[in-house]
Amino acid sequence: MLTRNKHSNILLNQTDHGLQLARLGRLDERPLVVDEFAEFPATADDEAIGGWLAERFSDYGSGYIGCYCGFHPADRLLLRENINTKRFTEPNYLTTLLAETAKLPPLKDWHVAALSAVDGEILSAATPSRSGLLFGLPQSTAREFQNRLRRLKLRPRRIEAGTLPLLGSLSRHLRETAYPHAVVVAEVTYTQTRLYFLAKDGVHTPPALPHGLLSIEETTMKELGAPDIAGARQQLESPTDELRGHARRLVRSITRHLKPAIDYFEMQTGQPIGAFFCGHLPTRMAWLEESLCTAVDLEFLAPPIANWLASAGLALVPDAAPPGRSWFQPLSLVAQIAPLAANESRT
Repeated sequence: MLTRNKHSNILLNQTDHGLQLARLGRLDERPLVVDEFAEFPATADDEAIGGWLAERFSDYGSGYIGCYCGFHPADRLLLRENINTKRFTEPNYLTTLLAETAKLPPLKDWHVAALSAVDGEILSAATPSRSGLLFGLPQSTAREFQNRLRRLKLRPRRIEAGTLPLLGSLSRHLRETAYPHAVVVAEVTYTQTRLYFLAKDGVHTPPALPHGLLSIEETTMKELGAPDIAGARQQLESPTDELRGHARRLVRSITRHLKPAIDYFEMQTGQPIGAFFCGHLPTRMAWLEESLCTAVDLEFLAPPIANWLASAGLALVPDAAPPGRSWFQPLSLVAQIAPLAANESRT
């Protein structure tokens, strides 16, 4: 324990589509070095993932590897709502508000927090009442994720819902570059696409779109005669010129809902949306992000990873190529972690 900051750690990000892993250097060094990027599909078993970890962290022996973790459970909720901070002293105020906003029965055994929609700071009874973000997650879902970490012999230093640091990193990038318009952020999961609008008054949370990667795979089967979902996925991961030529048709199930959502936001707020950011899709399917962007006639917001790493307190090993843009979200989990690590107890 006295030397835990002198060991390597792991960055882990779990989505519908699989697991992203990267090795972190010593926490007592600045900048924090990141290397050994790897992606495992959702079908990969824990034994294969554990083998990868064992090869790269042999110095831990039979001990647990320290990790920073993000996950994106399907039952998480993130909703914008007017929050009366004067009622924080009332038992279950936030839980009841979240249930009413989401039109759900009373929520039991949930973790619920209220955040500023502008800067993500946690709201308290001392904070003025305002429009904020309600975040909720069943405790059982968190425990299930922790059990998986235990099976992989990982000891979490931090577990976060990955959406929140992603929105924070993007918002910071927009401020630093003085981007003049609102931005739509899409998280393409397997069965739906979650949307967030980053605007001058903070994060907005429109309803999720009822289609995700599964709809794209099903369309690929129809358009190109893939025999099954697995075959469609293989084609999407190794796109031919013919497949790329069908790109706009492949994503139509999503974009026919995405375009009206964008138009409605612009009409209601008077804030034009100028750019699009897409998260979650595996690296080998990143080309679909451009297709989604083109279909709704927006520019693609892609923070240059090489420059962003330096501003986030991160660095790659010498001569390493920057990771693909699908790594922006998981790397957001450890952005600025090097300065924070200096304040962690070494005991």
